[in-house]
Amino acid sequence: MQIRTKILASHATMAVVVTVIAIGIVVILRIGDANQRQLRSSYEQIRAINLIAAWANDYSEQVAEIFILGTDETEIDEAREELLAALSTKAQLVADEIAYLADEVDVAGERNELRRIETMRQTLEELDLVRRPIGPLLAEGRRTEAEAIYRRDIEHRLDTVLGALIDTATGIERQEVTDAIANSTVLSERLRALALVLVGTAALLLLGNALMVQRAISRPVAALADAAHAVGQGDLSHVVHLESRDEFGMLATRFNLMTTQIREQHDRLLRAKSDLEQQVAERTGELVARGAELENAVARLRELDASRAQFFADISHELRTPLTVLRGHAEVTLRASESTPERMRQTLAQVVRKADQMGRLVEDLLFLSRSEAGTIVVERKPVDLHEIFAEVLMDSQNLPRKAGITISPQQTSDPAMVEGDAGRLRQALLIPLDNAIRLAPAGTTVRVELSVVEGQALVTVSDGGPGFTAEEVQRAFVRFFRGGASRGRSGRGAGLGLSIARWIVDQHAGTISISSTPGHGATVQIELPLMRART
Repeated sequence: MQIRTKILASHATMAVVVTVIAIGIVVILRIGDANQRQLRSSYEQIRAINLIAAWANDYSEQVAEIFILGTDETEIDEAREELLAALSTKAQLVADEIAYLADEVDVAGERNELRRIETMRQTLEELDLVRRPIGPLLAEGRRTEAEAIYRRDIEHRLDTVLGALIDTATGIERQEVTDAIANSTVLSERLRALALVLVGTAALLLLGNALMVQRAISRPVAALADAAHAVGQGDLSHVVHLESRDEFGMLATRFNLMTTQIREQHDRLLRAKSDLEQQVAERTGELVARGAELENAVARLRELDASRAQFFADISHELRTPLTVLRGHAEVTLRASESTPERMRQTLAQVVRKADQMGRLVEDLLFLSRSEAGTIVVERKPVDLHEIFAEVLMDSQNLPRKAGITISPQQTSDPAMVEGDAGRLRQALLIPLDNAIRLAPAGTTVRVELSVVEGQALVTVSDGGPGFTAEEVQRAFVRFFRGGASRGRSGRGAGLGLSIARWIVDQHAGTISISSTPGHGATVQIELPLMRART
């Protein structure tokens, strides 16, 4: 017998096995599907009857609460509609179950269930008609008549008639679920027995087929298997020696030719793999670097976007508040029957203060816009920081502060000449001093110091305010960032001052930093190179 004939016989045996198994699987699936459908139907119906019970209870409570909460019947109507919808859902489920039931007894039981549902719907409609006069009676103050109608025509039917129907339906559905579970258990045992029979039959057929194949072609297959294993282990020089001239002999010849071709191709692939690994390593390094850059950029953009959103919300508030105050003072003055010069002066003083506040905010916004556009020109001239320091102290006297806050200045006698823009440097020094005065508690001291250390001019501003958290220290110089409520978030600041100060200091080749412990004040230090240190 040729190998082809033996293989055909083996295939026929396998086809029989597969057919038997397929038939068994189809039978099991059909039975399982019917059982699953029954379980699902039972579950949906018990769920539907639970919804009916819940909405019936809600409807009963809403009708009873009309005597307590008033004559608004919206919730009663909603509960009635939900109860009717639940009854319709239950009726549809029962109708769907009748469609696939074959037993007339079961069909009759489900039709009785439909009649009970219809009875519940009619009872609900009758109760609703009886309930309608209660609202108008309560609205007219005829509470006794309304209560009589409720006790005579509604309360008993809600608790006894409708409740009994729901309890009956619930009991029937629970029994159906119990029966379905019991049927499912019996069915599972039968399917298990059927599966065992299928497995046993398939095992016997496969065993006979295996014995036939083993006796007919075991040696050639073993030789080819050993050769395949050797090639799989990397021995591409392995050769299959078969003297037969049948299909296995031809297969052995082709196998040997294949190993020769694989060996040659393997050598080429190794060379290509080496080149590809080198290229992949290079590209991977580039992608990792670019990925990290992109992640950092995305994080910065998200942070900036969140800060901008908060900033514009705060700016709207900052501009709206003084404008509201200005309008209020003006309207009060205009409405006054007698406006004395003193009152006019007070109103104008308030207008000047609020206009100054808005002017500062607009100046900060204009500076921010120009710095981003690169249109701000920073002059490069010799500047005496002692003079700048004195001017900043004079300007600070006009800054608003809490009661009892004093400024304690201290400056070195050493020369402190730097190269830069005097106006911008004055602005950079005044910003942290303004923040310190604004945030310092009443009765405390704000310390300002100018010193010279190792060719650097140092300006430090210290206060006893709320200080910075570690996160706030890292983000304090980010544009649009405003600290938490402890740092005066509701005050005059708009999240621009420190970022503007940092921009100015950077333009003068200096540094600005913050050291702080939350609750124990903060120190802002500006460091600028002296002229002799840069020459």
